[in-house]
Amino acid sequence: MKNNLIRFLTASALAAMIFVACGCAGGKALRTQPIQDDGEIAGLFTLTLYSDMQYASLRTLAFLGLEGSGYSLSPYVPSFDLNVLNNVPGQEALREALAFISSKNPNYENPAISRILDPTGKVIGYEVRPLYNPVAYGLSNVLSTGYFLLPSGTVRIIINLNEEVKNQFEDSAGR
Repeated sequence: MKNNLIRFLTASALAAMIFVACGCAGGKALRTQPIQDDGEIAGLFTLTLYSDMQYASLRTLAFLGLEGSGYSLSPYVPSFDLNVLNNVPGQEALREALAFISSKNPNYENPAISRILDPTGKVIGYEVRPLYNPVAYGLSNVLSTGYFLLPSGTVRIIINLNEEVKNQFEDSAGR
């Protein structure tokens, strides 16, 4: 009887963890692809600027969602950490994104720009992320992002800080 109860509780906990994980991301994973020439960024975009105050504002990104693509980019973060601007011309959106990501952390060095592709390989937007001085954090690209297409056409964006970098901050805070 006790073994059955333990099995039941273990199975229930596992099922709950799976449901939570699927609820947070879910959907079909989308690919990104680095770009070589930012001149390809044309059209009208919804510009989403994201930064949080934790970890020296390392979690700072900008997203350019192509308007009229049938998709909307939605970072899975608190709304008060977002600034969303609609109908921004491509090169203006890029300039604003670059200014935003370069202003949040003194160790910023360069941008990395990637296309966000739908399941057929069509560009639906762009990600603009900061690369930092690797001496400061041990690596220049401190973020990982995941893009998940939900049935509604919303692209849920999951943003994480590299665990090694996160641990540096927690160790220095004495946690």
